[in-house]
Amino acid sequence: MCTALSFDLYCMIFKCPHNLFWEELNLEREKIQMTDKALEIRNCCCRIIHPWTPEEISDAWGLTREGVMRSEEEAFRKLQKKIRINRKRPQSTSPLNRGVVV
Repeated sequence: MCTALSFDLYCMIFKCPHNLFWEELNLEREKIQMTDKALEIRNCCCRIIHPWTPEEISDAWGLTREGVMRSEEEAFRKLQKKIRINRKRPQSTSPLNRGVVV
């Protein structure tokens, strides 16, 4: 858990990737409002115990359900692209990366 939470009502460190409103997210900042759902976890995704539904995410970010679905689709495409790029990299043959078989 983030240490900033022990001091403040909610996390205001937007450079932290655990922050619900992390600065690297493509959110419309002017439309964001602190919702009950965001305050419930104090802006820290480390406090989410169970996966959220699109409705809960839209409530926390103040977005429409369709906006959340588009964001999830975009994130999934980025993840797939990253996986494809990693698969194309040649496997290392150096002895440091090999397991020892006895």
